[in-house]
Amino acid sequence: MVNKTPFRITGRIYAAIIAIGLVNSIVFTIPYIKYTFYYGMLEMTGCTHAQLGLLMTIYGLGELFGLPIGGLLADKVDSRKGLCYSCAATGILCYLLVWKPTYAMTALVWFLLIFTSLFIFWGSIFKGLRELAPAEYQGRMVGFYSGASGIGYWVVNTAMVPVYDKYSKISDGKGMVAVFVFFGALCFIYAICAWFIIGACRKEQERNGWDFLHEDGVAIEYGVKGLISDLKEVVRYKSVWVFGLVMFGTYGIQIALSYTESFFTDVLGMTIVFGAFLSVMRYYGMQAIGAPVQGWLSDKVGGPSKVVSWGNLLTAAILALLIILPTKTLQVVPFLIAIILLGGFFNSGSYGAMFALPTEGKVPARLYAAAVGLSSAMGYTPDIFEHAMFGSWLDNHGNAAYPFIFGFGIAVALVAVIALQVFRRDKKKGELTFGSAKTVADAAE
Repeated sequence: MVNKTPFRITGRIYAAIIAIGLVNSIVFTIPYIKYTFYYGMLEMTGCTHAQLGLLMTIYGLGELFGLPIGGLLADKVDSRKGLCYSCAATGILCYLLVWKPTYAMTALVWFLLIFTSLFIFWGSIFKGLRELAPAEYQGRMVGFYSGASGIGYWVVNTAMVPVYDKYSKISDGKGMVAVFVFFGALCFIYAICAWFIIGACRKEQERNGWDFLHEDGVAIEYGVKGLISDLKEVVRYKSVWVFGLVMFGTYGIQIALSYTESFFTDVLGMTIVFGAFLSVMRYYGMQAIGAPVQGWLSDKVGGPSKVVSWGNLLTAAILALLIILPTKTLQVVPFLIAIILLGGFFNSGSYGAMFALPTEGKVPARLYAAAVGLSSAMGYTPDIFEHAMFGSWLDNHGNAAYPFIFGFGIAVALVAVIALQVFRRDKKKGELTFGSAKTVADAAE
C-alpha cells in the first residue's frame, strides 16, 4: 500500500501544466488564426470578410454538436492520449493547407479541425488538469495553465509575424503558407514533449499516492450505460449551465475585442503587421499575465465567480470607450493601444478563471470533462454566428460597422454578469443542483 504524501504543487506538476498549456496554444492557434493574421488569411484564400467568418461558423457548429459528446467520451479515455494524438493530427491538417492553400481546402480543414481540436481534445485538457491537483487548487491550476497557453500563443504568433512579413513579399498568400509550415512542425514537437512530461508527472503522483480523479469515492462506469449515467448526473449541476452562459458572454466579447486588429488597420490606417503584433500582445501577451493573476485571486476569494463578473464588466467598459472616443486624430492612438491591452488583460484573465466554475459549483472530478464539454457547447455558440455576422457588417457597412461590433460585445458580456449573480445567490442558499436535491451529496446518488 502506498502512503499518501501531503499534496504540494511540485516541479513536475508545473511542467505538466506548461506542457498542456503549450499543446493547447498550438492546436487552437490554427482555427483562430484570423485573430492574428486576418488579412493574411484573406490573401491566401482569396475570400471575402463574410467567407472568412463562415469558416468559424463551420467550426462553431462542430463545437455545438461535438463538445458534449467529446466531453463525455474524454471522461472515459486516457487524457494524455487525447491531448497528444489530437495535437499530432492537427499538425497533419496544417500540411494539407501547405499542399493546397485554396478556400475550398481551408473549409475542409476547418471541418476536420472539429475532430482534432474539439472532440476528445477539449475535454482531455481539463480532465488532465483536474487529475493534477485537488479541488481547492483548481483556480490556480486553470489560471497557470491559461497563462502558459498565453505565453505559448504569444511566442509562436510573435515569431510568425516576421515570417509572414518576409514570405508575403514574394506573393500574396505565401506568407500564410510559410506560417502553416512552422505550425505543423510545432504540433508534432509539442505532442512528443507533452507525452513524456505528463508521463513523468503521473509516475510521481503514483509514488505519492495522489489520485484526485476519484476524490468522491465513486467508481467510473464505462460503456454506453456509463455515458448515459454521467450525462444524467452532470446536467443536474447548476454550475454547468451557468458556466455555459458565462462562457457565451466572456467568449462573445472576446470575439468583438479581436476586431480591434482590423479596426486599427481600417480606421486608424496602421499596417497589417502592426495590427497583427497588437493582436498578439492584446490577447496572448495579456493572457500570460492576466490568467495566472485572476486564477490565483479566484482561490483567494473563494471561487472564480466574483473575478469573472468584474472582468466582464471592465472589458465591456473598455469597448464602450472605443465607441465614444474620437479616432480622427493620431494623438489618441497611444491611449487606444493602452486600453485595448487592458481589455485583453481583463478578458483573457476572466476566460481562464471561468474554467474553475464547475469546481466552485461542486461538480466531481470524474465528471469534469463532461461538464466542460456540455458548457462549451453552449458557450462557444458565438463562433456559429458572430464571425459571419461581423464579417457581413464590415462588407456591407465598412468602418461604420465597428461601433455595432463593439456594442454587441458589451451586450453579451452583460449576459455573463447576470448569470454569475444568479449563481452566487443560489450558492449562498446551498442550491447547487436542480430538482429535489439541494446538496451535492444528493446529486451524486
